[in-house]
Amino acid sequence: MVMKREISIDSCALAQGPYVQGLVYNGMIYASQIGIDKEGNLVEGGIKEQTKQIMENFKLILESEDSSMDKIIQCTIYIVNMEDAPLMNEVYASYFTKPYPSRCCVQAAGMSGGAVVEMSITAAI
Repeated sequence: MVMKREISIDSCALAQGPYVQGLVYNGMIYASQIGIDKEGNLVEGGIKEQTKQIMENFKLILESEDSSMDKIIQCTIYIVNMEDAPLMNEVYASYFTKPYPSRCCVQAAGMSGGAVVEMSITAAI
């Protein structure tokens, strides 16, 4: 029987609600992040700074499981203002080489703690 296992690392903010930093299940990693630093504070700035923090958090989570950014298969992105998508894309694209992960990006309002972007990934180990 395959069991799911929680990922919990000190280099990222600890989960503050009924969720986890990430999960491992059947050779895959599932994780979601907003742009919060190790202390749990939303990074200052806008969508570029928050996107960078999210990507750095993903990198740490993946590396803790001997995975990497190039093993991200799928990414779902939620942004408050679709006009910010080009700014988010600048940062997002800098973390990948072709072929990029499969992706969707949707506009969403009312994110936690004033975040302007949230991402969820699925990656192979």
